[in-house]
Formats: sequence, C-alpha cells, structure tokens
Amino acid sequence: MNKYLYKITFILLTSITAVSCSDFLDVVPQDKILEDQAYSSEAGIQNVHNGIYLQLANANLYGRQLTMDAVEILGQQFNMSGSHVKATISTYSYAEALPKSTFAAIWVTAFKTILSTNKFLESIDQHSDKISKEKADLLKGEAIAIRAMLHFDMLRMYGPIYKVSPADPSIPYYDLAQTTNNPVLPANEVMAKIIADLDLAISLLKEDPFPTTGKYGTTTAFDGNPYYYKNRGQRMNIMAVKCLKARVLLYAGDKTGAFAVANELINYVKAKPYVYWTPFLEATNTSNPDRIFSSENFFALSDLTLYNKQKLIFDSSLDDFNIYAPLLSRLNAVFESNDNDYRSLPSWKIPISGGKTQKTFFKYEDVTDKTKEFRFQIPMFKLSELYLIAAETAPVPADGIAYLNTLRFNRGLTNLAATAVLATEITKEYRKEFMGEGQLFFYYKRINSTAIPNGSAASGNVTMNALKYVVPLPDEEINFQ
Repeated sequence: MNKYLYKITFILLTSITAVSCSDFLDVVPQDKILEDQAYSSEAGIQNVHNGIYLQLANANLYGRQLTMDAVEILGQQFNMSGSHVKATISTYSYAEALPKSTFAAIWVTAFKTILSTNKFLESIDQHSDKISKEKADLLKGEAIAIRAMLHFDMLRMYGPIYKVSPADPSIPYYDLAQTTNNPVLPANEVMAKIIADLDLAISLLKEDPFPTTGKYGTTTAFDGNPYYYKNRGQRMNIMAVKCLKARVLLYAGDKTGAFAVANELINYVKAKPYVYWTPFLEATNTSNPDRIFSSENFFALSDLTLYNKQKLIFDSSLDDFNIYAPLLSRLNAVFESNDNDYRSLPSWKIPISGGKTQKTFFKYEDVTDKTKEFRFQIPMFKLSELYLIAAETAPVPADGIAYLNTLRFNRGLTNLAATAVLATEITKEYRKEFMGEGQLFFYYKRINSTAIPNGSAASGNVTMNALKYVVPLPDEEINFQ
C-alpha cells in the first residue's frame, strides 16, 4: 500500500491544478503543495471528490470488470468455450496468466481507490475552513460509503464463502490514508468494519436531499450550489447506502436486519415515488429503450466510455473468440422461453449486422435520443434487488412470494403459484435481473450453490467449491503480508 500513496495523491491533484515552479527552493513535499492547492477552495474539494467517482468507472472496477466482464464470466453468463480469449477465467483457472493479471488489476485498482477516499477524508478535515460542515458531511458520507462498497466487493471476491467459513482469513481493511500494509483479517471482522462504515455514512448523509427532492434534485439548499443536490442518483446518496447495507446484511446472514432495511426502502418508494418501476413502453421503446430500468436505480454510475466498452465486449462484429454472448439454449432457459419479459427483448436480440445468428447483448447500446438521462449509466443499486432481498428474508414465506410477484408483474410476468418453491424462484430472478451488472456470481457464492449452469455448454452444470468461489489474493499482496 505504501508505494501507492504518493502516486494517488499526485494523480488526483495534478488533474485539478498546475504547480507553480517559481519557488523551486521550497522544501515542502510536492504532494503537500498539490494538496494545499487542490483544497484551497470549495470548488477544488468538489473536483477531488468527483475524481473518486471517475476512479469507480475505471475498467478494472465497475466500468467493466466488476459489472459486465470478469465477474460475469465467473457467473457463467456467457459461452467461453473452445479458444475464447477469456476461457481460462470461465474455468476458474486462477493460476493462469490472464486470470492472474485480471484479478490482480482489480485488487490493485480497488485499493488505490480506497486510498483515494481515505486521503480525501483526511484532507477535507484538514481544510475544514474551506467548506461548511453541512456540505462536508455530505461529501464525507459518500466517500465513506464508497470505501465500504469497495471493501465489500473485495471481500465477496477474494474472501471465503461467508456462509461456511465467516472466521477464515479474507482481506485487509483500510480506513486511514496510511503508508503501511494492514494485516489480512478474518472475514467477520471485515464485515463488522463494513457495516460500521455504512452506519457512519448514513449518519453523515442525514441531510441528503434525495429523500425529499428525488434523485435529480430540485432544491436550492446548500447555498444553491448544484453540486450538492443535482443528480443525486449518480452519487452514493443515503438511499443507495441503505440499499448497500441491505445487501451486506444479507451476505452476512442477518436476514432480520436485511429485511428491515429493504422493507424500509420499499415503503419509502411507495410513499414518495422518486424511484419507480420502469413502465413497459419505456423499457421496450424501439428508438430509445430504457434497458437499464433507470427509474428504478437508486445509484447508477456514470461512465462516458460505456458505449466503447459495449462495442469491445458485446458487438456483433466481434468474432466468436472475442464476443461475450450466451448459447441460445442457455439464454432461453434463463428467460424460460418468454420474450414477454421486459428484460429479454430489449437487451437480447439477433443483430441486423455482423453475421451473428444468435442473440447478442444490447443492454449498454446507445440510444437515438442523446438527451436521455440514462445514457452512459451502469446500475449499481436498484429497486428490484430490494424486492429480491425482501422475498428471501420475509418472516412469512407467503409474503416472500408476494414480494417476488411484485417484481415479476413489473417485468411482464404472471404471478407464481402459492406453492412455488421460493428459493428456486429467487434464483431464477437473479439470473434474469442482473445480466451485465456483476451480481450473479456473488449470489451463487453467498448461498454456496454447489452447482451452477455451465455457460459454455448446452447442458450440464459446473460443480462449485471454495477453490472456484474464492479468488486467490494477488502475489503482490501476499508478498507484503
């Protein structure tokens, strides 16, 4: 970790301000000069804060690997058979060169971003005279929530199967901008720190305008500065943090706590529908389909390079060894051969060019109307997940079916029978709901599924175990422990 501290400070701050070279005999360290200049005004603080979100959209994080690429391959979402360039990831061959470098890059980028959040939190406190406490609390709450989110996803990927071995070694936790490596902690200790960070973030975000004005913001609070109230749905607002907390509590096995948080948010949405189910005509619009169901997202990450990534991964012009596409039989099985599902037709179709005869993925394809709010957005926390969490954790099974039926109704599907097997139906919905969003593999790992459908074969399953679910720590981390 120590070798990244100066680099992080330098990269973040040089992107904001240039350094005067007139005082070349000044012995103050370069990173300290940059920091003082960056934090010399409220606008500078905002720029550094926004830089953290730009890091989240890095291709090694939620801009690709943790949403639509590596973690989806681990979840067997695509056909990676034969000589596909990513075949070794799909077979969990973590010691091979490509998986090893891919997951090392994810690790390094995640902890660099964590270091950035910690440096921001340290620096904003040191320059508290430049920004009001109300504004600082909002920015700090978001940063702490981001720190928790990144640690949680590193725990989900590199930590043990929590349901089976919660006390096993997992990952380090960093809550300071330090130059020394922290020890690898038991998974349950990391989980406790994540939950504590989320609770701290929620307390700091108590004045978040989202709950009263919605995710696009209409208030002129915070001295009328739009940075603090506009487009709250593209930031780690208090509602998104609570969604994350529900996800974390469920992963930790606290079903009572997860249900309480999910149900609180569901009731909030019913009372103040700033977040609402995306209507059929918006989801399936011919020219401007809202394939990400943007009205349902509490937080969607903005990525201005999204459509380039769509072309690099899913475009029909790619050859069979490079495109990420499912076998048709597998895709039909996921959607139960039902194209009435809103998640099927807009995002999966046979392309009119490129020579492909199987359906390819269009979820992140651009739309005709360039003014659409959902352009360049990747879903991070959304309404449907709350209903899935509530369905799984409801004290009464019949209520679980009711939550699931609400989700199904808003995806164009009929109600389940009262005798339906709840766990089976929840798994089916996870397979449909999160394609290209990076949640399915973590769902399988959370429930410790011993077998999952083999995405690279027309039938059959992949037998799963800890050796496949637990991505090894990178050599660089092990060598510093």
